[in-house]
Parts: sequence; structure tokens; C-alpha cells
Amino acid sequence: MLLLSCLDRYCPCMNGSRPRAGRRFLVGLACASLSAAACSGGDENDPASTPTPTASADPAASAEAQIEELFRDYWDAVIQAQSGQSDDPAALFEGIATEETTELNVGTARRYAQEGITRVGEPVISDVTVQVVSTSGVVSACIDESEWLAQLTDGTTLPPPEEQLTPHPVVFEVIDSDGSWLIGEPIEPGGTITC
Repeated sequence: MLLLSCLDRYCPCMNGSRPRAGRRFLVGLACASLSAAACSGGDENDPASTPTPTASADPAASAEAQIEELFRDYWDAVIQAQSGQSDDPAALFEGIATEETTELNVGTARRYAQEGITRVGEPVISDVTVQVVSTSGVVSACIDESEWLAQLTDGTTLPPPEEQLTPHPVVFEVIDSDGSWLIGEPIEPGGTITC
């Protein structure tokens, strides 16, 4: 009973509110650990009552967090490459994407430059999901490109293609390369993801 009262006081995540899906277990575990330490009746000056360090976080959860951050870095590189502000688009993807995916993005940036097109604004990325199995996996998200517009050198804005007017799914493979994750080639989402 004392533990429940402490959980409510020190960790509102345990008193009926629901953390976002995918984080519920980790948040609950962190709150329980915090509450148990906060509610212990031990003497602060007694070395025996000092909490023992816990084991490191779940490796799968850590990999998923790394990949989600990498995915956002990847989109930052794509946005900058297509903005026409980089003299070396390939450098933007170093340590972020595989060679094939880098070449695909560099080709797009060069084609835009040849046609006098830059993209202004940026896409809105939501609902990022990561699935990892051993040394590979997939990352998916919903991308809204309606405010990420193509612009000509005279300032004229081109209307976006119909498929970019509403959020749409994107899926990429992720690959573990010598201990570092890289964004791989895009995968056709099919009908498995809705935005």
C-alpha cells in the first residue's frame, strides 16, 4: 500500500494516465525504480541504504532510439540536399545512409540543380516506427510534403504532385554496418501502413 501511495506521489505515470504506445513499459519501469528509491525508509547517510546501480537499458530499445534519431538526421540531410544550399550533397549523408541511398539522393539533388529547382520549407514527419531484428530492420513514418515546395529560380512555386498533398507512408531498410546503423534503400510500403 505504501508503494502504491509513493508511486502516485512520485510518478504520475502510474496513477491512471497512459504513456504513448511503445514507451509504456520503459516509463513504468523507470517510475517504479524511482518510486522504490524515493519511498525507502533507509538512512541517507548509511552506505548500506545507497541504491545499487541497475543494469543498462534494453539493447533493443536502445537500437530503436538510435535508429529513430538517425532517421530524423537522414531527413535533415535530404532537406538540405534538395534546398540547393550544399556544394557537396554526398557529404550530408556520410555516416547516415548506405552508398546506394546516398547516390539516390545525390542524383535527385543534382537533377533539381540542373532544372533550376530548389525545395523550400520542410516535410512534417510523424508516426515513426522502428522494427529491429539482429543486424537489420525497417523504419517507417508518415510524411506530409504539402508545405515542402519546389521553387524555380524566379521564385515561382510549382504545385506539389497529388500524392504529396496529403500525408503518405515511407519505409526504409536499416542496416548495421560495423556497429553503426545506416539508412538503406526505400521499400514500397504497399497497403501495410496508413497515414
